[in-house]
Amino acid sequence: MIMRSHPISAASTSDWVWGGNLTALILSFASLVVAATRGQAQSNYTPYSFTNFAGTPGGGGTNDGIGTAARFGGPEGVALDNLGNVYVADTFNYTVRKITPGAVVTTLAGAAGQYGTNDGTGNAARFGALYAEGPTGLAVDRAGNVYVADGYNCTIRKITPSGVVTTLAGSPGVPGPADGTGSAARFNYPRGLTVDNAGNIYVADENGCTIRKVTPGGVVTTLAGSPGSIGSMDGTGNAAEFSFPYGVAADSATNIYVADYFNCTIRKVTPAGVVTTLAGSAGKHGSADGIGSAARFGDNTSSGGPTAVAVGCDGNIYVTDQGNNTLRRVTPGGLVTTVAGLAGEFNYGNADGTGIQARFYYPIGVAADSAGNVYVSDTDNNRITKGAASIFRFSTGQRNLLVSNGMFSLQLIGPVGVGVVVDASGDLRFWTPIESNVFSQSGLALSVPIGTNRNQFFRARYAP
Repeated sequence: MIMRSHPISAASTSDWVWGGNLTALILSFASLVVAATRGQAQSNYTPYSFTNFAGTPGGGGTNDGIGTAARFGGPEGVALDNLGNVYVADTFNYTVRKITPGAVVTTLAGAAGQYGTNDGTGNAARFGALYAEGPTGLAVDRAGNVYVADGYNCTIRKITPSGVVTTLAGSPGVPGPADGTGSAARFNYPRGLTVDNAGNIYVADENGCTIRKVTPGGVVTTLAGSPGSIGSMDGTGNAAEFSFPYGVAADSATNIYVADYFNCTIRKVTPAGVVTTLAGSAGKHGSADGIGSAARFGDNTSSGGPTAVAVGCDGNIYVTDQGNNTLRRVTPGGLVTTVAGLAGEFNYGNADGTGIQARFYYPIGVAADSAGNVYVSDTDNNRITKGAASIFRFSTGQRNLLVSNGMFSLQLIGPVGVGVVVDASGDLRFWTPIESNVFSQSGLALSVPIGTNRNQFFRARYAP
């Protein structure tokens, strides 16, 4: 197996191993490498540490304010602008909210409890319908304009940075599959949105089971899927099928990733409309991590499967797995890992924490910023929670990296109080646990036997 290697000073996450040729290792510390297996040798995950960013668990309401003083009503879609502001589709309040990096929450557009289709500025605008949801999905372009999927009104709305709301495409209350420009186009409950680098908006048209494209001028076309054709078929354009797609996210190459809700899969759509299944297996529910079709999303109830996707600065796709109350990560190669939350019927909650210690309650939206943080709309907890990656790294000073008397010693740094397991292997196939401990403020000192094999590898993983 050819391994991609990095200097030992590079940051190392829990799905990396380190080691190499022992003869060279003993002769020169510089030969020590960190080799990224990315799931080939193990299926560990890099957990995120989550803290409450805005809102209060269980405390639904409409208040603006700072952090926990603010209130939300079933928030769904989240999106970020270039300045780090977070925008929230406050679905059952019929509003769009803005959260600054300092957690100051204000209402950008709409009026709490007031539904309708009116365009206008600030609280004069209306979203949603009687006895139905308000705005569901959001996306922000480079100019700071916020686009809104106004699902039950079957329209795509645009909000300028100053709060001026207009209808970009669709006709209020008139569902359908028609392509066209502006009000001549039709949508059938648009749910999720994303924007590419050119300012085009992509729409998960949920009940239409299609992925639509809207230009900045409001010209609507169908990129993939066939209106009303429910299924899981891969293919190009209208030969492909979806089953009520919820969320969409664009990468830097304008590939669109789709949370295909009732298929419990993550799909990929190229700019040419070629659809493939990246992860999961259509109609097969579960919580298993794995590669491609071996992974599972969702549960077997109406809670469904993946609801939202976001492409992180690392190129990975982050997924809210609503039915499992977890946040998942999918690499571009289709390796799925769970980075926060714990699947299981009674494992919902509102706890802050790292990895499986964190809890969500039917999370629906996710967004990722340029610093590697993720924001989750923890819908039934009426809050927005923020996750930061917890990574391992090595302390590589001369005193902290030693090979002596058949032992290899180093200092491993990680999140304080979090458990870590170190495994050893001579062939990257079979691993034996050799150390289990908890990170302290000063890290964790490791001293492990080199062994008799010419090649010896070690890996660090977070304790289950």
